[in-house]
Amino acid sequence: MSTKKVFSPEEIATLRANPYTERVTAEQISFTLAFKKEFWRLSIEGCTGNIAFRKLGYDPEVLGFERVHNITKRIRRAAKTPEGLKGKVKSRMRVNKGHFSIAQLEKMSRRESEQRLQNEIIYLQQQMAFLKKLMRQPGEPDSEE
Repeated sequence: MSTKKVFSPEEIATLRANPYTERVTAEQISFTLAFKKEFWRLSIEGCTGNIAFRKLGYDPEVLGFERVHNITKRIRRAAKTPEGLKGKVKSRMRVNKGHFSIAQLEKMSRRESEQRLQNEIIYLQQQMAFLKKLMRQPGEPDSEE
C-alpha cells in the first residue's frame, strides 16, 4: 500500500493555481516542462529538493516527503540522460496493431490520419528492432543502425 499523501480539495485548488502544475488529482500531480527545467537549474545551483519546490511556489509539506523525494530523483535522472528533460511522456500509449483501411483514413481528419500513420510507423520500427535483436547470434556485438 502506498504511503503517498492524498490531496484535500483545498490543496488541489492551491496546486492548480501554480502555473507550473500541468495536472493534479487527489492522488497525483504532473508538472510542466518549464517546472522541470527550472527545478533542474535550481538543483545545479545547489538547492535541495525542498528548497527548489519552495522557490517554485510549492509547499513540500503539502506534497509530502515521498512525492518530493521521488520527483527530485526522477527529474535529476532525466536531466542526465542524452534526451534530457521532456514534457509529458506518453510511454504508455498503445498503437492499434491493425492496419487502417482507406475508408477509415478517409473518415478521419488529415491531422488525425497523419498522427495515426506516424504512430503505426513508430510501432513497426519498434517491432523490427525487436526482431533484429531476436535474430542476432549469441556473441555478436550490439550495433545501432
